Amino acid sequence: MPGLTEVERGRSEALHTVLVATNVTPYLDPPANTPLPLRYAFYLFGDVQGRTVLDLGCGSGENVRPLLARGASVIGIDLSQDLIELARQRLALTDQRDDARLLVGSAYDVPLPDREVDAILCASLLHHLNIPRAMAEMKRLLKPGGVAIVKEPVRFSKTLAAIRPLFAAKEDISEDEHPLTTEEYATVKEGWIASGERAFRLPMIPLIDKLFSEKTALKFWGLDRGLLSIRPLEHFATVRVLKLQKPA
Repeated sequence: MPGLTEVERGRSEALHTVLVATNVTPYLDPPANTPLPLRYAFYLFGDVQGRTVLDLGCGSGENVRPLLARGASVIGIDLSQDLIELARQRLALTDQRDDARLLVGSAYDVPLPDREVDAILCASLLHHLNIPRAMAEMKRLLKPGGVAIVKEPVRFSKTLAAIRPLFAAKEDISEDEHPLTTEEYATVKEGWIASGERAFRLPMIPLIDKLFSEKTALKFWGLDRGLLSIRPLEHFATVRVLKLQKPA
């Protein structure tokens, strides 16, 4: 069965999204050893007070409010008009004033000038895209020395890749969507100064998240963190997070 186009996938995601105000507290000052990949991505940002941060592929805006709460001037962009509208509605759920700009546009051709932003959040986006084109556009947008925080699903293990077709695929995936291979992940880092890389989420974790309460599942994420400190097991992780700095 063919996958959805990116616009169709965005429309499907919008239809299934239940809007709630984002709880910003876990993202204000997350520790370096957090077991959760998105919180670690926010840790890698460091101080963004007064800086311009682009949330590339912002979807329904879940990460916009935490960036605003940390003092950043935030621009959110997504290809889906439906998701951008939800992002506006999500921001309206709080009484805080904000200076977020939410735009519809492609990650290949962002409607912003060269060297416009200090930092980029690129969370679960690249595995939908042509990686060299997307990385070139991020480099164009960043000021010299600026950083991109990248969080992506990966599948480095050939064993996991072989057994994955035995499980039913999600219905709302786009036509080119897939976890990054070892080679594709290496392409992400080409021409950048990479640091802070960590592996997350052994294959058992998504199932645990579905079966248990958030409080119980969090304990398993802690176990995941411990297991992934054993270097050979990193190969079986399904998410990677890292900081990429544009050379000055």
